[in-house]
Amino acid sequence: MRKLNHVLMENQLNMPIAEQKKILRKFLIEERNKISQLAKPQDWGARQFFRALELLNVTVSHLKMKQDQKKILISCYFPIKNELDIACFAGEKWLFPKISQNGNLLWFEYGDGKEGLFKNKYDILERHDENCFEYTYDMPPMICFVPGLAASKEGYRLGYGGGYYDRFFNKMNKQITSVFCLPSEDFIFDNIPFDKNDHKVDLVVW
Repeated sequence: MRKLNHVLMENQLNMPIAEQKKILRKFLIEERNKISQLAKPQDWGARQFFRALELLNVTVSHLKMKQDQKKILISCYFPIKNELDIACFAGEKWLFPKISQNGNLLWFEYGDGKEGLFKNKYDILERHDENCFEYTYDMPPMICFVPGLAASKEGYRLGYGGGYYDRFFNKMNKQITSVFCLPSEDFIFDNIPFDKNDHKVDLVVW
């Protein structure tokens, strides 16, 4: 675990939370880019993914069940900026996010992972609105693998500043088990700057 005051200088720690996060994001994106070039493929998503399944008591065979047999849904993200690649394990019924016009998350099924995908303004793959839906309380519970850069020991996640997942979790938290996979313990901090809108994740794995 890393101490925040070993990354941010004393004057930076006195800055507004939004400014602290901005500095941290720049530092961590650069650091992750460097180590991703040296990492073994099995350490860039696979190890964390299977560790998460073990901790959640979910089997790979369960993830391959037909949709009408499932008691849970699995959601993931398409990696950008050298994020860990959990999406490489996606089955056709896995869910992926789309940012709606009002800034909320919609969801679509992975399918064959080829047809109908395009890049949004963040260079993230998604589908058109007619292929997406809103997640509601009458649907099965969801295990949601989330993107981001770092986490605190308490479970606060440093994302990219859009707040999309935080709004989703704050609205649907009783239905969601959030999982955050990181490259190593160096991306776990004793403290991460957070505000009242930030939501803790349920499980952090590295």
